[in-house]
Amino acid sequence: MFRNDYVMRLIEQFGNALGVLLGLKKQMKPQEAMELVGETYKRLFGLNPNLIRALSERDLTDLLNRDGEATAEKMLIVAGLIKEEADLCAILERPDEAYRLNLKALNLTLMAAGENDAAEWLDVHGQVEELLTRLSGYELPAETKQLLWTYYDSVGRFADAEDILFDLLDRYGADRADQAAYEQLLEQAEQFYERLLILDEDALEAGRLPLDEVQDSLEEVKARASELDRDGP
Repeated sequence: MFRNDYVMRLIEQFGNALGVLLGLKKQMKPQEAMELVGETYKRLFGLNPNLIRALSERDLTDLLNRDGEATAEKMLIVAGLIKEEADLCAILERPDEAYRLNLKALNLTLMAAGENDAAEWLDVHGQVEELLTRLSGYELPAETKQLLWTYYDSVGRFADAEDILFDLLDRYGADRADQAAYEQLLEQAEQFYERLLILDEDALEAGRLPLDEVQDSLEEVKARASELDRDGP
């Protein structure tokens, strides 16, 4: 009960802030809107906006989880505020800052989507797609692609998951500087395809990855793993 009340208060305050932000953007007052975002960080979470910008996504998640309450919801709210801040940076013609903030918002959203108690009140899937559209002109970092392919897997978009998975495998396979990461990814890939093999064909078709392609991809992953074993360290 306490948790639900706390989450509802967060959602209400977040919604109110978004409404005011929208009004300021319509009035072409981006600087005032930026100040409101900073005030909202402080009011909802007691955090300085400069600290939120400076921390990595993992460190920020740890900070939001310090009381163990509603971590996924807080991550999604922070991601939503960061997304608004990125939009304001674009309006203010600060594209590099907008890119960094959009990427941080995407990573936080994907991380929150993987939580068991991820909030249902926010359109997580819509936010992911919007942020990907904003970032479409950039090559996503490997860390983001790792989050993205597992997210696509979790929502049944198996063909999309496979596209990003093989992009990562090609990247790590070509550059053996991080062989441990390549080995781990091959293991994850094998588990992914073996799990798909036990799904019914309707589920695979819905995910646009038919059974014969699953079997072929599994064989390729196993071949890559065998090649890595032969090559040795």
